[in-house]
Amino acid sequence: MPIDRIPFQGILPPSFFDVPSYAPVAESPATVAQLVAMEADRNETILYTDHATFRLVGIFPALSDEAYFGFWETANDLAINQQAFACLEADARQRGRVAVVGPLHFSTFHAYRLRLNEPSWGQFDREPANPSYYPVLLQQLGYQARSRFESRLVRKENIPLAYDQKKQLLDALTHIPFDVIPLNPDTWQHCEGELYELVHHVFSANPAYRPISQAQFELLYNRQFAEKLCPHSSVLFRDRLSGCLVALSFCQPNCQSLLFAPGEVPQFGRDFPRLGRKQLLVKSVGVHPAFRQQGLMSFLGAYGMVHFQELYDDVIFCLMRADNFSLHFSDTLPHETAHYALFEKPFSSISK
Repeated sequence: MPIDRIPFQGILPPSFFDVPSYAPVAESPATVAQLVAMEADRNETILYTDHATFRLVGIFPALSDEAYFGFWETANDLAINQQAFACLEADARQRGRVAVVGPLHFSTFHAYRLRLNEPSWGQFDREPANPSYYPVLLQQLGYQARSRFESRLVRKENIPLAYDQKKQLLDALTHIPFDVIPLNPDTWQHCEGELYELVHHVFSANPAYRPISQAQFELLYNRQFAEKLCPHSSVLFRDRLSGCLVALSFCQPNCQSLLFAPGEVPQFGRDFPRLGRKQLLVKSVGVHPAFRQQGLMSFLGAYGMVHFQELYDDVIFCLMRADNFSLHFSDTLPHETAHYALFEKPFSSISK
């Protein structure tokens, strides 16, 4: 079946959502349609599909020399991928782009990366999950890993070792020159505008980062999001001298084992008591660039440990860049690792 090339003109064709989802978690059609429409002003978007078993979205940002691909759904079929990616790469060359990068749904605030191996924990909230043949297909198409990431599971029996190693940090937490703000739905709402700015400063140097509007940020990160967070482990640090938020740590329990109705999202207060084995997900941790080299990353980690033993069995440090300092916190502890990658095909290797 031939591949159709369909420039986005305000609405996705019905067949976009008829293509089977090969990932274990189904997407929300309304959310996807809203995202594509919101991004239309700053991206040219082209759909490549056979309307039955395959789809691929080419994304051409207005202010970038790269093209992205995303919303990729495919069976293990090299031929149809060769046809579709050739169309995407031709469009990239025509627009003077130097590389094709993906999977990346417009920005790193949304879904991106592929998971490269199958961990024991299944899939946690917002973790990339894809068939094992996806990275193999990309490699056959000439793509290579551009950035690598890891998640690390540390089990209960190894947690006491962490406490022994970090005891000085735990003891020093009460003496640091920062206000410690436990993060819950109320403090989230109070700090919402500042959080938007802090998240931008913390993560803007990440590979493939693109800023989003505050309106789009608040669609993703809001009171409903804050209700998922563990209020005993999630925290903000505020510098007493400047009054600015300077560090953040977003943590939540892994609710994968619970059943939720379509559209229902986890809530810590309601769902934590329902969990059997309790895993803490350390999701987003970072420090404002102007306040780095002051040990704040270590203090964020220490804060998360204060109530850990009484509440949780295991911890997963989620989706950390492989070269990120944050990974050092678990370097000396026995751990299970899941690997992920963002892929690229540089312009020079895109065949004419």
